[in-house]
Amino acid sequence: MERVDTGTTRTTGAEANGRGGDGPLGWLGSILWPDGDARLLVDRRRRRPGAEYASVVAAGNGDVRVGFRWWAAPSSEAAELLIPATCEAAARTAVRRYHDGFTLDRRARSWAAELLMRSPRLASKVLDGRLVAATGPVGDGLLTDIADALARSGPLDELHVAITLARPKSNRKPVLQLIDRNGMCLGWAKVGWNPWTRALVDNEAEWLECRPSSPVIAPQVLERLWSRGHLVVVTSGVVGSRRPRRVSDRPPPPEVVLAIADLGSRTRLALADTPWWRSVQAVLPHGTEREVRAVERVAETVGSSTLEIGAWHGDLTPWNILSTPTRGPGNVQVIDWEFAADGVPLGFDLCHFHTQVGVEMKGLSTPAALDRSARLSPQDLARLGVDPHNQINVYRLYLVELIRRTLALRAAGISVDSVEQGEAATDRIMAELSVLGGATAPNEGR
Repeated sequence: MERVDTGTTRTTGAEANGRGGDGPLGWLGSILWPDGDARLLVDRRRRRPGAEYASVVAAGNGDVRVGFRWWAAPSSEAAELLIPATCEAAARTAVRRYHDGFTLDRRARSWAAELLMRSPRLASKVLDGRLVAATGPVGDGLLTDIADALARSGPLDELHVAITLARPKSNRKPVLQLIDRNGMCLGWAKVGWNPWTRALVDNEAEWLECRPSSPVIAPQVLERLWSRGHLVVVTSGVVGSRRPRRVSDRPPPPEVVLAIADLGSRTRLALADTPWWRSVQAVLPHGTEREVRAVERVAETVGSSTLEIGAWHGDLTPWNILSTPTRGPGNVQVIDWEFAADGVPLGFDLCHFHTQVGVEMKGLSTPAALDRSARLSPQDLARLGVDPHNQINVYRLYLVELIRRTLALRAAGISVDSVEQGEAATDRIMAELSVLGGATAPNEGR
């Protein structure tokens, strides 16, 4: 299967991060209603949940009531999540956030928010000033198209949408949680609104259609549609329990990583013959002299070593692994496959897992997180069956992958994300291999 190369799509920094000065609501409104006739505004009037709807017609299934009022969290000026203010049950579902399991503080806030949504009057009072309303011809937009698609698939009389806006970054996109009037999550929709995010959303849909085997289960693609010039992919929700287990910083078992690897072409190849290395070479012309030299130094140390190759998830992190007490052959649910790719050295997922845990859960700087990953990755690579000689090779090639991602953004004309992992990876490679003079040290990094 041919994979989308997000490193070669041309776009601009303005396209990637939204319209400057409009704030998150302006950015989101321009995506939901690209013709500009409708928009999102802060509503200063205090209203109770469930009080207002905008009716739209969904083809083949009559009228579907769609909610067009939300509470903005943490504030209307810096909104990262829009909570339906049109249905109490939908609001409770929207604030039951799996991603809030990072820390005790986040979990406490999630529970408190869910409790608050059980009292519409109290919620309206506490969230006064955070009410956001869509104004203008709201029925002629992306939410209407999604309701139309869902209604064609089965009975639907009411739809509420929680919207995650996230902070500006290269892969920023609206993620919509689709909820019925009983608070049941019907699925999730990702909106690819510019060339870069469309490529990511399309890539995820292709990989989800591959259907991983036990013990991994993944969302199912329910709808794939073009709406107002945007690619919208609707996937199923989480399988199993009402609330997934707490996020863990322990890496997934080897069988999970191997099941993902088996989605691709499992083989053994020299570095120069791997599809991944060709993707590195494609963006290398966009590197600085130092970045190019760092990549070349790693290639010199790996040499003609044979590597085990397969697919990788691309962002295998605790918040993308939902371990739920389901009965059956698979109970590890893996979501967010946007960066999945084939032809990659086996073990990249584990190296990335340890790095991201360091940054996002441990609060480490990127260089410190890479140090952590260098210490922990070899033992997990060994459990995968990676031979001792290649353990350090795989880790250093993972550092090259971080550089490749930076160069792909640069090639696409997009500002590099603030985490600057490519820069830290370059520094680490140059520091290590300058000391070693380019030689490989099998036990280094432990």
